[in-house]
Amino acid sequence: MSNRAFNILDDEHSLRAPSPFLEPARWPPNESREQPRALRGLAQIVDGGLCHRCGSCVGICPTGVLGLSDQEYPQIQNLSACTDCDLCVKVCPGDEFDYERIAQEQFGTSLDITDTHGVYQQAVLSYATHPTLREHSTSGGLVTGILLDLLERGEIDGAVVISSDEEHLWKGKPIIARTKEAILSATKSKYAISPTNSVFKEILEIPGRYALVGLPCQIHGYHKAAELDDRLKERIVLTIGLFCHAAIEHEAFEIIWESLGQKASKATRFISRVGKHPGAPHIELEDGTLYPVYFGNHSGFRPSSMEMINILYRLYTPPRCLTCFDALAEFADISVGDPWMAPPGDDIDFLHGYSFGLLRTARGKEIYERAVRDDKLVSYNLTDKEARQCNKKMATEKKWRAFRVIETQRRQGKSLPAYGDPLRTFPRHAGVQFLETEGNMFTHMLCFLPKYRASVLRFFLGEGGYALLWLNNKRRRVKFWLRDTFAALKRRLYGRK
Repeated sequence: MSNRAFNILDDEHSLRAPSPFLEPARWPPNESREQPRALRGLAQIVDGGLCHRCGSCVGICPTGVLGLSDQEYPQIQNLSACTDCDLCVKVCPGDEFDYERIAQEQFGTSLDITDTHGVYQQAVLSYATHPTLREHSTSGGLVTGILLDLLERGEIDGAVVISSDEEHLWKGKPIIARTKEAILSATKSKYAISPTNSVFKEILEIPGRYALVGLPCQIHGYHKAAELDDRLKERIVLTIGLFCHAAIEHEAFEIIWESLGQKASKATRFISRVGKHPGAPHIELEDGTLYPVYFGNHSGFRPSSMEMINILYRLYTPPRCLTCFDALAEFADISVGDPWMAPPGDDIDFLHGYSFGLLRTARGKEIYERAVRDDKLVSYNLTDKEARQCNKKMATEKKWRAFRVIETQRRQGKSLPAYGDPLRTFPRHAGVQFLETEGNMFTHMLCFLPKYRASVLRFFLGEGGYALLWLNNKRRRVKFWLRDTFAALKRRLYGRK
């Protein structure tokens, strides 16, 4: 690595910022300034760029010491209540997550960390049978369909989901949805960082059975929290993991909101995706009309949600996401995402709304299959080959990018996440994989140069960016047309294999 001509991790501005955890204004008046050992350890995790902002430390704290900052970092709100129990450090999946041990416990087997899809029993395409649910969900309504089925059966008392913040509409707000209406209100993806696991506190306070919907890091945090408190293990009866390339820093959405001008002040709701795969974000105005978030003043072409999200990832991926190589929520009971693949049958049109699911555990498979039998979900089984092509590009990029960043930060003596004894070294890319990874790292350059990225994002929200997005859209259309055409031709010639 040291002889590489271009190393974006060596910049003097890389990942350095004032501590979001140690804020003097948060110290109670007349309080001793000597922090307990546990809080000093937590501060080192945050300052070292290892905090996922998953909320696990806030949720497991038994005395309410921690709250959340505006950027969702843990923040001291009641120092005098700290008993130095160290749970906040022990639960942190950003600091340490023992991949091998937890894989053995959950699946009874080792994991190949270069395998993009992890362990699963069955791969499916699915959608909710209720037409309104399918229409208003992000993809096919698989997640919401399962949650509603479990709630109607009385098998859960609530589900941990992300709703919208009332003040900042683009911002996610973790809640425990205990009614059908609350679950439905949380449909649609939320891309900004959200501390889902902070609601562990409510689960610990109110007995019941719960389902947890979260990103890969939040599922990691759940596994660690369940080892520290048996009540979480008993009360969370199902985990549904969401595919994740990365979360997105709040600054990106603040700039996007600013670009809407007066329209933003009249917004009553932010809808991350209107329309199916890949959809486009809109705001709902006071009169009930929808207005596009991107280039609403243009007629004709407007970039899709995914086209813009791909730009945001390359500008605003948080530091800890860059060292995470779990793209498809490998430790959930069921993992769910968009079907980024060629349609596996002539009768499947992704514009109608489909979810791609990996049924990983016996519990997840049982719950899914029962929902299908009860006519709550429609299911289409995929071959292993088809499943492994779905989301392969995204998952491969995330894994090898993480290996590359970890390798570089180790050489530079920076803080690193621990993934267990067998994973003290990571695969080195070579050949084509080397070129692809270095190219991917180049496109993420501004994640390591944060003071420049706001200007770049504002460019992409302007006329120059519109022209580039239009060209990229045409390129993508040709790419996907070729992919789908050749896939259909192969099916006709050779059938499904």
